[in-house]
Amino acid sequence: MQRTYDALVSHARTLTAERGLSGFTVEELCESVGISRRTFFNYFPTKEDAVIGEHDVGFPEEEKHEFVARGEGDHVGLSPTLLSDIARLVIARARQNDFTRQRHQLFRDILRAEPHLLAKLMAIGESQQRDFVRLVADREHLPLDDPLPKAVVGVTLSLTFQTVDEFFSDDNTCSFEEILKRNIAIAQHFFGQPLDLTDPTGTS
Repeated sequence: MQRTYDALVSHARTLTAERGLSGFTVEELCESVGISRRTFFNYFPTKEDAVIGEHDVGFPEEEKHEFVARGEGDHVGLSPTLLSDIARLVIARARQNDFTRQRHQLFRDILRAEPHLLAKLMAIGESQQRDFVRLVADREHLPLDDPLPKAVVGVTLSLTFQTVDEFFSDDNTCSFEEILKRNIAIAQHFFGQPLDLTDPTGTS
């Protein structure tokens, strides 16, 4: 089943990048994979869903359970391995999602052919961000309306997006993990500064 799913997603993305969604039929997609139309609808309700690939978003349940469990134990304040465990999650998702320059270019071609898919991808991203906030809140035993999980996820996503931009730059020679670790270290150095908002001129 997973092999069929992966084949449908791969072929749907390639066909969309080359022809646009209206440039091929479900029947053509099924023929390229070697399945029936009925089988296709056992996996996806539409061609759009096949292009996006629902299994490509979010964290697997096993990873989520492990992430929350690693926050257990006697400690005051944040769990001591929260930063490291979040970094592991981000790196694991990058690896599992085949985070390559070729895949990145493929999605650029897809969005160029079908720009309306951007709204759907953004909606999925927002949903995933809410799930991430809930995951951090669960681990740290905090209510969902506590500002800490939202701030943690916001900073994490900002560093991740910056890492993605650098990773796919033409002159990059570093791995995704190397760039992410460097950007986290920079953030740690920056946020380690004391915060003093008094008027430096002394005139208030």
